[in-house]
Amino acid sequence: MRGQPGGRTAAPDRLALVQAFLNSVNVEFGPDEFADLDGFARWLERNDWPGLRPDEPGRRDAIALREALRALAREHNGGPPDPAARRTVEHISAGCPLVVGFDAGEGDPSLRAAQDGVRGVLATVLAAVTRSVIDGSWPRLKACHEHRCEWVYYDRSRNRSSRWCSMDVCGVRAKMRVYREGRKADTRIGSA
Repeated sequence: MRGQPGGRTAAPDRLALVQAFLNSVNVEFGPDEFADLDGFARWLERNDWPGLRPDEPGRRDAIALREALRALAREHNGGPPDPAARRTVEHISAGCPLVVGFDAGEGDPSLRAAQDGVRGVLATVLAAVTRSVIDGSWPRLKACHEHRCEWVYYDRSRNRSSRWCSMDVCGVRAKMRVYREGRKADTRIGSA
């Protein structure tokens, strides 16, 4: 997983996979790692699915799921509810079944993909989301409040009030925008 803005630590456990999945595109500057099949295959290789050769429908579903989950991460940071994103997650998850399994025949049961291939990857991402909902960490995965950025980060603040992926970049941008808008309003009032 690549470094996180502002010196942040990656999300814990399997939620780091969801974070990497969502950050497979840099919304502000590019690139989109899922833009073509080769890029998607490289992302899969880096994230523990070596040798998996995705197909075009799987790539499109990965993009649709990524953007739907990003919309839910925006909600975690004060964004409006997105019913279309929920429908997309439900639609894609219908083709990505999960089963209960045990690691090496021991331990506690957990959800895992029922099939291989890209459908198995998407199911694994959805299983990680489900686990994070159960353990309460899901709402801490947020899309940066700066609309140009939307980098997904894990909010480790005690009161879950972090708004930007990096206070030094996106936080400063937002504060400067508010300052400039205030100056414009003052100028209009002064010239009236």
